[in-house]
Amino acid sequence: MSIYIKNTNTRKSIKEDISDYTVIDLETTDVNIYKCEIIEVSAVKVRDNEITDKFSSLVKPVGIISSLITSITGITNDMVKNSPGIGDILPDYLEFIGDDIILGHNVACFDRNIIKIYCEKLGLPPFMNDTLDTLTYARKCNLDVPNRKLTTLTEYFGICHNDAHRALADCIANHYCYQELKKHYVK
Repeated sequence: MSIYIKNTNTRKSIKEDISDYTVIDLETTDVNIYKCEIIEVSAVKVRDNEITDKFSSLVKPVGIISSLITSITGITNDMVKNSPGIGDILPDYLEFIGDDIILGHNVACFDRNIIKIYCEKLGLPPFMNDTLDTLTYARKCNLDVPNRKLTTLTEYFGICHNDAHRALADCIANHYCYQELKKHYVK
């Protein structure tokens, strides 16, 4: 039986175990969704609970990447200088995601909204994919952890997460984390 909670924008938040989805993650120049620029996009396609394909690209922002963001992500201005701009890479990224349910950690409040803003700015179709947010999902799991950060959860479950705060590494870790969270979800 499917359980959906409808959002006002017709997107759905999924509160059930799913086996086919695309994990997404963005790295940005700021935590404010209205001020940030995307500097990395990644996605991992999952079918029958197994990773089947990956998409990842650095993105050249208009502004510069601050030393704070570089210290968190490891992404430097030099690394992105020859990368595509968001207008060039976002259509390919969205095509890769397709109509899949998107899964991510804090994806409902952060990543999905940033993509939605960029779609509007670039005149692309609205980003309206259904969402499973593993941060929200983790809050419904019976776990003895101090917080529900992705790095805390991957450590708790013993999941390798060497390049935390790099989008592709976060996508892969999030996929494996979700597989473990399903075992602890309290319905």
